[in-house]
Amino acid sequence: MRPRSQTIGTLGRVPARQARPAPPAPDTPPSDRGGVRRWIHGALFDNVGLKFLSLVLAVTVFLLINTDKDREITVRIGVKYDYPADKVLVSEQLEEVEVTLKGPWRRLRRFADERDLNRVNLDLRNAPSGELPITSDMIASLPPGLDVTSITPRSVRVTFDKRVEKLVEVTPAVSGRPQHGYVVAELKTVPPTIKVRGGERLLAALTAIRTADIHLDGKTESFEQLSELAPPDGITFDPTQRIAVSVRIEEELVTRKVPNLLVAPRGDGVDATRWQISPTHVEVTLTGTRLAVEKAKDTMRPVVKLVAGDARTREAEVTLEGLPPGVGVRISPERVKVAPAKPNAP
Repeated sequence: MRPRSQTIGTLGRVPARQARPAPPAPDTPPSDRGGVRRWIHGALFDNVGLKFLSLVLAVTVFLLINTDKDREITVRIGVKYDYPADKVLVSEQLEEVEVTLKGPWRRLRRFADERDLNRVNLDLRNAPSGELPITSDMIASLPPGLDVTSITPRSVRVTFDKRVEKLVEVTPAVSGRPQHGYVVAELKTVPPTIKVRGGERLLAALTAIRTADIHLDGKTESFEQLSELAPPDGITFDPTQRIAVSVRIEEELVTRKVPNLLVAPRGDGVDATRWQISPTHVEVTLTGTRLAVEKAKDTMRPVVKLVAGDARTREAEVTLEGLPPGVGVRISPERVKVAPAKPNAP
């Protein structure tokens, strides 16, 4: 018998099928603790996204069903006035009111900002003087589903005056002081007057309107500056009107008296100890700029000029040494008596 080819034997033969073990019956309980753990893990963590979404939907439905009840909140809303063209409101203006809103909680929660409501509009163009009621229909932007249950205050008192015009002076206002030794010599505005508008009774007592403060601290030179106006409440003017304030600054002029200044003899070869002066002291009056006068007080000295060898008794004019230029001076007395000193007795 011819032997089989090894190749044919290897490729041609099909291994016999092995029998698979039969699966356990469906109602067979887990046989160990590992199977229980796998079952619990699958129940909790399989399809986590779907399970979380289901939980969120369930909670949302619960909240909508159980919390969407009518509630109230109180907000503060500003007040806007529409004025009549020929009148001025002279009573105190109401800046804001408290409004209580009622509605489903989910709608109230969306109403998170008081600015979502327009201001309460008080139309005074045809209103008479007296109490003006504030009603819910004055709130134009009330969100749907919300109702106004109360407004505080419920009314506002309005009092009118006739609107008139008047020409008044413009008064420049300043703050601070120029640098030491300088003063404000002149203040003026351009234009010097301005037309203002307001209530007839208010304007009857108004004669001038002030500018905003012009700061002078440390100034030594003249300058010009545009300024705003600071009108009283209830007074208006053309907002395009420009006011220029001109400030002229000069050195301060002063007059100062300096008493009891000792007079000293001066001259080449003159021995001051050999002369007597009567009176020994004089008073000096200085006139000029403050800085120059203050300097002169520290540097000036009253003297009489003598000549060596002249031993006569006579009157001599008193002059000042160390006097800065530009300073006027007056000496009292202007002349003093000078005489040789008497020798001391032996």
